[in-house]
Amino acid sequence: MGGIFSSFNAANKGLIAQQTALQTVIHNISNANTEGFSRQRVDLKADIASNYTGVGQLGTGVKMESIVRLVDDYVSKQIRQENGTLEQYTTKAQVLDQLEVIFNEPSKTGLNFNLGEMFDSWQELSSNPENLSSKTIVVEKSKTMTDTLKHMASQTDSLIAETKGQIEKNVQDMNSIIKQLDSLNKQIFNISLKDQIPNDLLDQRDLLLRDLSATADFKADFDTYGRVAISFNREDSGFVEVLNTEGAKNVNINIDDSSISISVGEDKIAITVSSGQIKGNTEAIEELKSRRAELNNFAKTMADAINTVHTGADPANDLFFTFEDGEFDAATIQVNDKIQEDNSLVRTGKASDSPEGDGSRALAIARLRNTKLSFQEGATIEYDIDTMTIKNQQGGITIEGAYSDIVTKVGISKEHADNMVSNQGVLLDQLEQRRESTSGVSIDEEVTNLIKYQKSYEANARVISVLSEMLDTLINRTGV
Repeated sequence: MGGIFSSFNAANKGLIAQQTALQTVIHNISNANTEGFSRQRVDLKADIASNYTGVGQLGTGVKMESIVRLVDDYVSKQIRQENGTLEQYTTKAQVLDQLEVIFNEPSKTGLNFNLGEMFDSWQELSSNPENLSSKTIVVEKSKTMTDTLKHMASQTDSLIAETKGQIEKNVQDMNSIIKQLDSLNKQIFNISLKDQIPNDLLDQRDLLLRDLSATADFKADFDTYGRVAISFNREDSGFVEVLNTEGAKNVNINIDDSSISISVGEDKIAITVSSGQIKGNTEAIEELKSRRAELNNFAKTMADAINTVHTGADPANDLFFTFEDGEFDAATIQVNDKIQEDNSLVRTGKASDSPEGDGSRALAIARLRNTKLSFQEGATIEYDIDTMTIKNQQGGITIEGAYSDIVTKVGISKEHADNMVSNQGVLLDQLEQRRESTSGVSIDEEVTNLIKYQKSYEANARVISVLSEMLDTLINRTGV
């Protein structure tokens, strides 16, 4: 009798084990397309055998060890690291793409084209110095050029402000993810205390860690329960925790005209960010500021050169270009209001008493197109009053060349960011394939397992049916 009931128990355990395995397979299939899901497996082993004197051990069926989550923690860490680099350059490339749109080169509405149109109009004026309509064309072409330059400068300023706003949003996203991880830590701990493995919660944890890696780099440490502690690199040295088993701290951000600082907690411990969207936006802002400063130097040097020749270095004569409040800001450059109101103030001859038809000053301005100037901050101009020429400066570059150099720098930075995005994309795809080989759900494999566990379930059910018949025979046909 004891033997039959032991067999019943073994078959029942087999039934439950196969049913659990079936449920796990179904769970895998259901989540085959769920982002961040890791394949699960029921680990089975033979249960403790019974000892029979003179016979040996007799098996007692199957035992479920655990439902394990199939992951490669090293690959997961690599994915987080490379994802941070990908997001860094993707973010930077997106900002630089907007800057390229602002510069709009090459095109017939870009600054380079308008510079050429302006110099061409001065060349034409030198041939018709007394023609008021030719002077009007010079003024209008110059206004078109300055309007384009002003628009570029102001749009770049707006892009800088917008990118700073994106960094603030990145920090908000970071704080939101950290709070979610804090909540998950508590749930993971509570379930683990019951000797259960919270596989799906651990998947959610890893997915949030990947989302966090998109914003910034960090160090993740895990305890025996599966809870995660997050640390950032301190600005001085070492690490500062933003999340541990006791709770989460807030990440702070302070942005002003000259700097961006990120800190942790009420003590505001400064941290450094080396990857992720925050790093990408920060690098983009530095790029934008550099190009914006170069636009200022470009506007100042160009205006100084044309003004010097137009006035003959005589302050009594009207400047051709002016800036608001005397600040050499590309966003405020314009053709002198007096000249806009009275186009006849455009100077064409060498002197006020020059004979009719003298267009030498207009020609001197047109020839500035090929003069090599220094566009470095603080550079000076050497002007020859007699020849109305500006001396070529050592290591200098033409006005159009200086602007083309700015455009080229934008293009090189954008190309580098695009190349990094492409390279990181390939690397991340390879890591994802490695993750899929371990954690991904293969429908074919799961269907095979489904059939396998179904057959085992049916076999255990058949055993119970046979044992029931044996018990019926024993009770009803032997008179027991």
